[in-house]
Amino acid sequence: MAKRASFDDKLAAIRRLRDQTGPEPGDVPALRKALGDRSNFVVAAAAEVAGAWRLAEVAADLEAAFARFLIDPIKDDKLCRAKLAVVQALEKLEHPRAEVFEKAAAHVQMEPAWGPPVDTAPPLRAAGLIGLTRIDTPGLGAALVDALLDPARDVRSAAASCLGAIGSDAAALVLRFKCRIGDDEPEVLSEALRALLAIAPDDHMPFVREFLDARDENRCEAAALAMGNARFPQALGPLLDRFQTANSQTVRETLLLAVAMLRASAAIDALLDLVADDSEATARAAMDALKIHKHDPKLVERLADVVARAGSPTLQARFAQDFPPPARPDLIL
Repeated sequence: MAKRASFDDKLAAIRRLRDQTGPEPGDVPALRKALGDRSNFVVAAAAEVAGAWRLAEVAADLEAAFARFLIDPIKDDKLCRAKLAVVQALEKLEHPRAEVFEKAAAHVQMEPAWGPPVDTAPPLRAAGLIGLTRIDTPGLGAALVDALLDPARDVRSAAASCLGAIGSDAAALVLRFKCRIGDDEPEVLSEALRALLAIAPDDHMPFVREFLDARDENRCEAAALAMGNARFPQALGPLLDRFQTANSQTVRETLLLAVAMLRASAAIDALLDLVADDSEATARAAMDALKIHKHDPKLVERLADVVARAGSPTLQARFAQDFPPPARPDLIL
């Protein structure tokens, strides 16, 4: 009698599949068997492989796994590991059936914790909303409006992003209303503002600028990051103007980070000019913003030249710490 594979053996077998670029003979049946396993860890790993390989032929197996882990979810699928992996895999497959996504978008899973029970399903609800938006199911608008009031920040952010993807006038009006009433989490407000810029940047830029120019630091930072995430080149001027009037060092740093996020050549040039500024605080903030581009050798070379010409030992030490030269492969033991 063949020895039954242990939990570790099953996971190891799936990890081997993960290292492949696609299925080899016998891999699809093995993956189907793994998707039928009772362990949510095994199913989650198998679903990840199915999504990576774009295996549409196992979509029914993924749906069956999702339904199975809904029966006793707290006992069988803590933290929604399997269900989330299944939904993400179906999204990669561009699965056309809405049923799993609808159930995912509505699922709440209150699990025991120190103190009150904790809902572990927000990432699952967010993933469900993304799938429903792609399919464009009937009643989608109402579902997204309701999700803007979800207790979980991740779900509210996903709803705002999905409304931006819809891109209709009605979606824009909902997003504007959400921005007006605000949110306890700046990340949600920022995503709603970014979604507006995604719908029609020229039309909604004046509205977003209202938040950028606000005295409230959270609103200002939310708008700045929305502009940066939208990569809207015309945002460079407003961001730099607001930088000149901002008093809070935290806000000034966020504004320069948003400039760096634009990834436009004019934005990079502006930050390099600020590194050469007489104010060392401004120079440090600009250098910190440029750290998101530290893997760009041409930019690092330009920054090194600016820092050298500035002649500040503090900036030179900061540059050496934050922009170390890449390790030479021939020197790695």
